[in-house]
Amino acid sequence: MKICIFIFFYIFSSIFYVLAKNNQVDNITAIVNDEIILNSDVNEILVFLKKSKKKFIIPLKSDFLKEKVLEKLIVDSLILQEANSKNINITKEQIDTVIKNIALKKHISVDHFKKQILLRNIKNPSYYDNFIKKIEILLKMKTIQDYELHKRINISEQEVNTIFKKLIKDNEKFKKINLSYILLPSLKQDSDNAVRNRTKIAENIVYKLKKGYDFEKLLIECEKNKSTFIVKKMFWKPLLDIQNSFFKTLNIFKKGQILGPIVGDKGLYILKVNDIHHKKENIVTEFYMQHCLIKPSVILTNTEAKKKIFNIYENIKKGIYTFDDAVKNLSDDYYSSNKKGDLGWISKESLGFDLNKKFLILDKNEISEPVKSNWGWHIFKILDRRQVDAFYKLKKNQAFNIVLNQKIISEKNHWIEDLKNTAYIEIIRS
Repeated sequence: MKICIFIFFYIFSSIFYVLAKNNQVDNITAIVNDEIILNSDVNEILVFLKKSKKKFIIPLKSDFLKEKVLEKLIVDSLILQEANSKNINITKEQIDTVIKNIALKKHISVDHFKKQILLRNIKNPSYYDNFIKKIEILLKMKTIQDYELHKRINISEQEVNTIFKKLIKDNEKFKKINLSYILLPSLKQDSDNAVRNRTKIAENIVYKLKKGYDFEKLLIECEKNKSTFIVKKMFWKPLLDIQNSFFKTLNIFKKGQILGPIVGDKGLYILKVNDIHHKKENIVTEFYMQHCLIKPSVILTNTEAKKKIFNIYENIKKGIYTFDDAVKNLSDDYYSSNKKGDLGWISKESLGFDLNKKFLILDKNEISEPVKSNWGWHIFKILDRRQVDAFYKLKKNQAFNIVLNQKIISEKNHWIEDLKNTAYIEIIRS
């Protein structure tokens, strides 16, 4: 969907290489191998940018924007020429998919969208055909770019883990800690001997606690001796604030942890970690499932596949054969059929299609009605369900995408430089 939105914007901003113009020599602004870029191509985009009323931060150099537009047109020409040299063809179905997705994004029908395009230039009967041609050009450019970047980009597990660890560390700042503490307060006029005695008492307390003495019992004992101890029970505080109060490297990692003695502004602290609240990023429901799959194919239409899966469903419900028998003998998922259709734990978000409410409330060992997906028709059997915090999986995916995006930018720049280095490019100054 994002690609289609990009294409839609790209077309109407006219950032593309125009193939057919009245090629007058005095209008040529650049030559790229055996193609030309006309001054009118550049001006067309500049006019659009002015009409769009977008604010640009432009250096004092008067021709800066014009040069950037020309640079873009040169790069587009190189990419399109590379696509043509590799004989990349775009099908009508690919173009129709783009148009459908643009119309869907605009919440209108495809016919309504086509009428909008035609109304943009009623006097030009070939305007819609040109629009389609521009989509084809952009899809060609995207196809060759994806192909080249796929060859060039390699992402190691080490690169992902480096970013992943940083994301996890950053998230630690949002942890909240439930604490109780015993404070042995200090005074500015305390003698060295008083400081030593206080430190010894604190160390003895920590020693007792680490040997298994009950902290709650100790709190009650200390509360009775208010001249020596100050007690605070069960309060929540952000980890960042705790570290700022004591020291940045304070490591709180588990419930029941005893920390101390720690020197604070008011004296010596002995802390107990009662609970840790992690920021929940993404709680998802996972299902442990088996499935029986019938896939449409060259010899089995979607209608026939649907009819077959519903027959299987009815036969299972009637007891003619079991679900396991259906998986073993009839399922088209040959990989899972050898494991009784076992798919393991799968979240509904990762399935790639919507599950209806009936599916979500199925009991354990109950089978679903046939469900349509991109792969075909399924009957699912729910073996178990659970709610999990997908935080670490989410962060791992985020780390991968960060590395991927960095490499896409870097490798695309390298690829474009390679194209430029092997091309004949002449800019004609007027």
